[in-house]
Amino acid sequence: MFKRSFIALLVTTCAMVLTGCPSEEVIVLDEFPSISLDEIWGDIVSFFTGGEATPFEVGDIIVGSDGGGFLRRVTAIDQDQGRITTETEWASLAEAVDDGSLSGEVTFLPEDFRRAKVPMVKADDIVINLNNITLYSKDGLTLSISHGSLSYAPHVVLNANFDDHRLTGFTALTEGDLILDLNLRLTASGGQNFSWETEIFNPIVKPFVFYIGPVPVAGTASLRIPFGVTANIGAAASAESGFDTTTHIRLGMQLNDGQWSNLSSFGDPVTNAHPLVITLSSSAGVTVYVRPGVGLNLYGVSDLSGYVQPYVQGDAQFIPSPLILDFYAGVNGGIRYELSIFDFTLYEKDWFFPGPRWPLYHYELPYDIPTTFTIELPL
Repeated sequence: MFKRSFIALLVTTCAMVLTGCPSEEVIVLDEFPSISLDEIWGDIVSFFTGGEATPFEVGDIIVGSDGGGFLRRVTAIDQDQGRITTETEWASLAEAVDDGSLSGEVTFLPEDFRRAKVPMVKADDIVINLNNITLYSKDGLTLSISHGSLSYAPHVVLNANFDDHRLTGFTALTEGDLILDLNLRLTASGGQNFSWETEIFNPIVKPFVFYIGPVPVAGTASLRIPFGVTANIGAAASAESGFDTTTHIRLGMQLNDGQWSNLSSFGDPVTNAHPLVITLSSSAGVTVYVRPGVGLNLYGVSDLSGYVQPYVQGDAQFIPSPLILDFYAGVNGGIRYELSIFDFTLYEKDWFFPGPRWPLYHYELPYDIPTTFTIELPL
């Protein structure tokens, strides 16, 4: 009786709350101070009750912001004195919300980077120190950052609209300035052919709670910064070069009445090539990239992610004459959405956005007898 009276109060209150009205099946456990989350593992969610009566029953949807957030439909209940153990299955926001809208924003701040112990150029700024970092050293090949820095703290916007338990509109957007200064050193004692990626920093993680009326939408935003390299080197080689660039990145998509539209764009970049010193005795191709990626994890389910991928690429054709050497820099982007947490109709989308690509160096040298070349650019 108490539970149904509480639901009636929520439904009545909904008429005055513009952001959303929950389903009659929804029990918002944040509204019950005596109920506290014990743990979540798999389909099992347990609570401490403080001796109070259980405010939900089998078939209800329970939602709360504790433990990173949970949104589950209860399929079984086992109560033992002051502890409740429930068996659950995943529920969607469209099941939990009759009508309403979600509007949330996340901004990464300097303290988020400090908490993740990412090395910064200055304590109160968002510029990551990349000096003297070895990215790869194995089997006669070493790739390192001789000096560099990266600044990228995107602003994330999330909007969703629900009407009659259906997701009718959705927007996810990440936007910010990417400022990269990168100088790389590569040495190879022999032929190499490989592809490899690693994260050299801890993820920057930021918890959040948004609301659709009284229903909390809880989760974490994360920023990951993996580095990667692909190489096809015919013989011994060495190179040192890089570039610096400032680019405004906007990545996002919008769903409206079942149709997707692209919100992504790359601002006019300002890019400069660094001096190049290269020694090689065979054809070679190397691409090095950094791929900062933003992810939104809601209720423990990873649903939204977007990345920007600045890269530097070098290609050398050694045989036949002439030696042709090209160096490029560029930036790409991508987005992945799995919207099962928003709607029981599964939306799963993947996009890749090729961005601008800039020539750094082009060099041709005729020769008669193959040998080892050392080239310094600019001349």
